Amino acid sequence: MADRVTVFVGPSLGQDRPTSPGIDVDYRAPASQGDFIAAAVELPKAMVLIDGYFEHVPAVHHKEILWALDQGIPVYGASSIGALRAAELSRFGMIGVGKIYQSFESGELERDDEVALVHGPAELHYKPLSEPLVNIRSTLSFAIDARVIDEHFAESLINRAKAVFYPERTFGRLLSELDSQADLVQAERLASWLPSGRRDQKRMDALACIVRAASNLQKSSNECGRSGSGFVFTNAFAQLLLCTATGLPLGSRVARALVQLSADTIAGLSSASVATGAAALVLDRATRGPVPLRSLGETVKSFLEHVPGGDIGTWMKSRNLDLDTLSLILEDLARIDRSSDAAEDLLYRVIHSRLKIR
Repeated sequence: MADRVTVFVGPSLGQDRPTSPGIDVDYRAPASQGDFIAAAVELPKAMVLIDGYFEHVPAVHHKEILWALDQGIPVYGASSIGALRAAELSRFGMIGVGKIYQSFESGELERDDEVALVHGPAELHYKPLSEPLVNIRSTLSFAIDARVIDEHFAESLINRAKAVFYPERTFGRLLSELDSQADLVQAERLASWLPSGRRDQKRMDALACIVRAASNLQKSSNECGRSGSGFVFTNAFAQLLLCTATGLPLGSRVARALVQLSADTIAGLSSASVATGAAALVLDRATRGPVPLRSLGETVKSFLEHVPGGDIGTWMKSRNLDLDTLSLILEDLARIDRSSDAAEDLLYRVIHSRLKIR
C-alpha cells in the first residue's frame, strides 16, 4: 500500500494536482477549522497545509497541527496559510518551505493579508479573482531585474497595494490612476510585460512543498514529526473535536476516531460526572442524530419538575436565558440522558487502557 500524503490546497495550484511515484497524494479542499484534525486522526504518513479559509470561516487551529506533530506525522506548510502556520510553529517541528515562508519566518513580512486573495468555487478550480500581495512583490522584483521598471516605481505600487483591501488588489487597478508622465511610461511597459513576466510565487512555493514532502517519504526522511513532544490537552481542544465530529456523517470512521479522542481528552481533564456528561454529549451528537420528540418531552417534563416554584419565566430571567438558548440546553440534556450508558462504557475503556500492569 502506497504511503499517503494529505494536501490541503486550492487557488495556489488551481486544477493542477502533481503526482509522485509510489506516493498516494490525497488532495483536499482548502482547510478550515477542524478539517486538519479530521485528516490527522487517519494518521497519514505526512500532511501538507497550503491553502485555507479565514475571516468569515474559522481558520485551521494551531492545536490541530500540534496534535499531528505529537503523533509523529511530518507537517509541511507553504504558500498561503501554510506559510503563516509554519512560521508560527517551526519551533514545534512544523516544516516551512519556500520564499513566502522564509519571509514570514525572518520577520520581513508580518501581515496576514500578504497571502490573502478571493477566488472562485471548487467547480472553477478556485480560480483567483484578485492578486495576493506576495505575488505582486515577487513580480515587481522580477520586473526590476529585467529592467522593465525601477525600484522607486515598484515601491510606489507596493504601497498602493498595501492600502487597498485585499479582494480589490489587481495589477489593473494598481496601474490605473497614475499621475506623473514617468509613472505612466513605466506602467505601460509593465502592462505589456506582465503576460509573460508575472511571477506566481504562491504556486512555486506550493509545488516545492509537495515535492519536498513526497521526496522525504520516498527517502524515509525523519526531517519532521516529533512524537511525544508534550502536547497539552485542553477543554478548547475537546470542544474543537466535538464540533468537528458533529459535522461529519453519522457513524463514519473519522467521526468515531474524533469521538474516541474527545473522550480521552475529557477523561483526562474533568471529574467523573462531568466527564461522563461531556462524553455522552460528544458521542450522541456524532453518532445518533436528532433527539426524538418523546425523549425530548420526557427531559422537559423532568426539568420543569426541578424549577423552583414551577415558575420557568422567573427562573429564565434570573439567568438571562432566552427561549432559543433554553431549547438548546434541553436538547443537550436529552442527548446526555440518551447516551450516558454508552459514554460510561467508553470512558471506562479509555481509562482502563491507560493502566499498565508492570
